Amino acid sequence: MIILNPDADEEQQQEILERVQQLITDGGGVIEHVNDWGRKKITFPIEKRPDGRYVIITCTGEPTSLPEIERILSINKGVVLRALFIRLNAVEFERAKTTGAPPPADVHPEGDRPQRGGRPGGGGARGRRPR
Repeated sequence: MIILNPDADEEQQQEILERVQQLITDGGGVIEHVNDWGRKKITFPIEKRPDGRYVIITCTGEPTSLPEIERILSINKGVVLRALFIRLNAVEFERAKTTGAPPPADVHPEGDRPQRGGRPGGGGARGRRPR
């Protein structure tokens, strides 16, 4: 999974994604799927950015190519906010191989967030505290 800076130049983002895919295939790997989830809100801001472009690459390959991929991603700090490599077990890999990465779970679609807090008028769940 790679989280890209959505405000970075689209051409730079594509160049990094193509370079990562090239390193995977050059290292003897096979790319099964590339899922672009697009711009999503990040739970905790990264580099003071509240959202990022999520790209999931499902692939097989030798772990020897990972250091070079990590190096390329770390050089491009202005474009790459975060990268995470996940090793799937056989069942998860077969599922991801056929369908790609599952779509992100959006528990509360935009604009459909539940109200926070307790009772109307404030006071929270415990009400007023005695003084």
